Amino acid sequence: EVSLTKDANDFKESSDTVKHIFTSNLLRQTALDSLQGRGPAQVFTPVVGIPELEALMYNWSFFETNIHSRSYSHIIRNIYNVPKDVFNTIHDTKEIVDMASSVGKYYDELHRINCHKELSSEMTGMVLEQEHIRAIWLALNASYALEAFRFMVSFATSLAMVENRIFIGNGNIISLILQDEILHKDWTAWIINQVVKEDPRFAAAKAECEAEVYQLYLDVIREEKAWADYLFQKGPVIGLNANILKDFVDYTAVGALKEIGVKYQEPAPRSTPIPWFMKHVDTSKKQTALQENESTNYVIGVMSD
Repeated sequence: EVSLTKDANDFKESSDTVKHIFTSNLLRQTALDSLQGRGPAQVFTPVVGIPELEALMYNWSFFETNIHSRSYSHIIRNIYNVPKDVFNTIHDTKEIVDMASSVGKYYDELHRINCHKELSSEMTGMVLEQEHIRAIWLALNASYALEAFRFMVSFATSLAMVENRIFIGNGNIISLILQDEILHKDWTAWIINQVVKEDPRFAAAKAECEAEVYQLYLDVIREEKAWADYLFQKGPVIGLNANILKDFVDYTAVGALKEIGVKYQEPAPRSTPIPWFMKHVDTSKKQTALQENESTNYVIGVMSD
């Protein structure tokens, strides 16, 4: 639905610095979105007990796989001359693989316990209940780290290009994905807060895993800052560089962790280092002249909270 003809020309005319930033960021988005497209439905639905939450899990997976992943595929196919050569380099970038595995290992552990419990259902005592609850709790927090930290940082990089009047079509697609991811972030935070209120087993898991969960978030933040150095190793773009992005990571961490009752103990800026990001978060603040840009204000397939 969004034309990328101008974006393809922008890419051809861009410097090596901009090409590196754009391509690295796009590959990272593709890899992490693929993980999130399969993860929640695969690992959380076996432990869901009510139909409303099961429907939410499948909706979550639908958006990540059927809409977001296809959008990234659309971008790659329309901007690069030989798309498969670009797509096939995803796993060659160690930083991207490490980011995926830091979330994936918690999904893998919960999936292992789910399968073990299912196979040993007739043999009681094979899976300790609290071990299972603990795995669910850690996987939920890993998922929140992906939605609230990793996606937001990558979107800021994409939208910085829009602020420089390049890759506008890509920015329009990312703006639409951003609206979904904010909703995904909010409902993950809601689930994290709700299970602790309603289930004493999760309250116990929260207390038991408090240090481990905080370290999980610190590891994500450390990786995001290392990614900023990798992304801007060839130079910055106007309005965004490695230091600004690192400050944005800290600023984002304060608000995101506060939503789930965790205090971020590291120094962080009091105001956003990327003020223009908010107009993309709140689309009512964005004004577009239709002769200059495509409208992204349609509401087909959009979920509201």
